[in-house]
Amino acid sequence: MNIRKTALAVILTIIIFPGLAMAAKTTIGVNVGSSEGEGWVDTQLDPYNTPLVIGAGFLYSDDDYWITNGHIAVMDEVIVPGLSLGAGFRGVLGEVEIYRRDYDVAAFCMQFLGEYDFRKNATRLPIGISASIAGAPEMLSARDTEQYIEFNTTFNFYINNWATAFAGYRKIDIEFDEPIERDWDDDAFFGGIKISF
Repeated sequence: MNIRKTALAVILTIIIFPGLAMAAKTTIGVNVGSSEGEGWVDTQLDPYNTPLVIGAGFLYSDDDYWITNGHIAVMDEVIVPGLSLGAGFRGVLGEVEIYRRDYDVAAFCMQFLGEYDFRKNATRLPIGISASIAGAPEMLSARDTEQYIEFNTTFNFYINNWATAFAGYRKIDIEFDEPIERDWDDDAFFGGIKISF
């Protein structure tokens, strides 16, 4: 794995997003699993009364891969109090090493999000669940990538109004067409914390 590319992705995330972080509600999160670590920042803006979430993240694994992403989505509370649904776009770039051969990951994904916050219903429990799925077919994939799908789900425990501990599951499935056609997937359980301000 090329450490320079990894360092560049982290530095760009730190340089680009501080200005957005000052603009509205911002969430910074970190999670770790058995062989990977992930960090991200999300900023929730409200232009023209449309709840817009913009963010970026970086996932690194000892299992010889790294993936960085930028995403934008509209997400709002619908139907019942506590239920939020959203849709948007997610761009991913990265690298996967399979049998000492590097495969480049690049895709422009459609993303669908859902979250239920039990604090907003009659139970007032300090818990919530969330899920997201992002996918790109061949026509929206580039470099060595033929298809990209990522699924995440988390169980959230709200410590207070600004801190949340969570446990979750992630599955990434990528089909590569070059240099040798391969299917690759990775799934992981993880735990972490996020801070909102």
